[in-house]
Parts: sequence; structure tokens; C-alpha cells
Amino acid sequence: MRALIGRLLCLIGIHDYQVIDTTFGFGPNSSVSRVECRRCGRMNIRQA
Repeated sequence: MRALIGRLLCLIGIHDYQVIDTTFGFGPNSSVSRVECRRCGRMNIRQA
């Protein structure tokens, strides 16, 4: 039941992200994080 609710949340766009990889640098917009949803496996890249 809990897994079903989690999958439904992913379908409507509410993901449970965990950080996979982070790259730091100097200057504006130089930090990049790669994140993955624990429930559905969707990968995103975030820039800070």
C-alpha cells in the first residue's frame, strides 16, 4: 500500500530525491548536483 501511494505521488510530480553526485566550482552557477528519485528512478540535474 505504501509503495502504491509513493508511485502515485511520483505520477503527480512529487518525487523523493536523493543526491547522487555533486561537483563544486568557483564562480556563478558552478555547483552542479545530480539527483535521483528513490521511488521511480527519475534523474535530474540541479544547478546552484
